[in-house]
Amino acid sequence: GTLPKGTPHSELWGARTLCDAVLHSDTKEPVPTPFRVCAFVPANVPICAGMLMMPQTPFNVVFWQWVNQSYNAGFNYCNRNASSSLDNQTLGTMYLSATALSVTMAIGLGKAVKKAPISPGTAALLGRIVPYCAVAGANVFNICLMRSGELKSGIEVKDESGKVVGVSKEAAKAAITQAAITRALMPAPVLLVPPVIMQLLDKCKLPPRIRPAVEFSVIIGCVAIALPAAIGVFPQEASIAVNKLEPELQQELCSRSNADGSPITNLLFNKGV
Repeated sequence: GTLPKGTPHSELWGARTLCDAVLHSDTKEPVPTPFRVCAFVPANVPICAGMLMMPQTPFNVVFWQWVNQSYNAGFNYCNRNASSSLDNQTLGTMYLSATALSVTMAIGLGKAVKKAPISPGTAALLGRIVPYCAVAGANVFNICLMRSGELKSGIEVKDESGKVVGVSKEAAKAAITQAAITRALMPAPVLLVPPVIMQLLDKCKLPPRIRPAVEFSVIIGCVAIALPAAIGVFPQEASIAVNKLEPELQQELCSRSNADGSPITNLLFNKGV
């Protein structure tokens, strides 16, 4: 389209930022509000608080791991690379598998910590680390299952102008690997740092009345700082060298060039989140 005469650059970039935040990078369709990247931090504050602050009873462990994996499944699906598709039955199986894994790990590791011959203080600290192990393991499992179809069908790769030039399974491997690393890193500062900080603060003998507020504030701070940093470890639109693609795709690209006439040495792909 064309811009009205006199439109300031700041307004143009504001509109671009808004589109990037709301629209899926592949389909250009709006992403449901709770599953947008900009909503990830506020959505995770109550989830992380529930996993860290609630008593570690079997019901609480199961409930909060289920809430977390339910949200993750929706987030992964809504922000996936949309050049491949999965049927509802497969999606349901993946979701149930990831939820079962996270619950099993959380309960199993929790029981192992209680039975371990360690001091009560160490057991309490390790007990607070259990949620991270369960969440990180299930996150990686969840995203690998959710996007396993991409390994079979491949994902679209584009030249520097954004034109789709082919479909690559190697690019799919790179996209899923980067996404899995990101999802393993994301809960680390959020679920590991608050227990350590609170253990140090407990030595200062915090009044019981203000301790929950302090712990909740620590969780909010960690979520606000750590999650955006983890999401930004890899760019949304990642790059892959042509010589790392399938031989047949490399051969096809030999006869093509960029818009400026230079040979195509790197291609872009949407890694998903």
